[in-house]
Amino acid sequence: MSTNSLFTPFNLKTLNLKNRIVMAPMTRSFSPNGVPTDEVAAYYQKRAEGEVGLLLSEGTVINRPSSSNDANVPHFYGDQALIGWKRVIDEVHTAGGKMGPQIWHMGIMDNHQSGWIPPVPFEGPSGLNRPGFSNGTTMTTKDIENTILAFGQAAADAKRLGFDCIEIHGAHDYLIDQFFWEATNLRTDS
Repeated sequence: MSTNSLFTPFNLKTLNLKNRIVMAPMTRSFSPNGVPTDEVAAYYQKRAEGEVGLLLSEGTVINRPSSSNDANVPHFYGDQALIGWKRVIDEVHTAGGKMGPQIWHMGIMDNHQSGWIPPVPFEGPSGLNRPGFSNGTTMTTKDIENTILAFGQAAADAKRLGFDCIEIHGAHDYLIDQFFWEATNLRTDS
């Protein structure tokens, strides 16, 4: 099996990568109160210096009060968090890298092992995070609309800050995925 193509450039519209090596998102929980620190910027800068073609950030939560079950998962909203992300993308670009944030809403989750819980109940399609187990509230139509807007705002902020792309996390039993499973989505509205 040849690996030659792995080290060739990749171009898609305005995304031009020096190679096809992509660093997958990995939750690190190193952003106290959701704000990326200088250490977070240095972490991603080192990966860019290591010739990774595209870095995808750890999951970053959108502007919904219960989008996370961990106080140290980075936010992709709010002045302080966005200042932190601006520092990250500037460091990555200085090192010659390309990067996109993974934007995310966890949906209804179990409580975090630390005991931290969001300021409002978790939210999901039907208040369930697995069959018969409720650990949150059912989203109203307005909640769903506001969540869509929050994803859109995160994407717009990523573009404004200079990120090269975004990834929307819609898997692993998080909010978007919860809408696809009949065990966690009992809704009858359209």
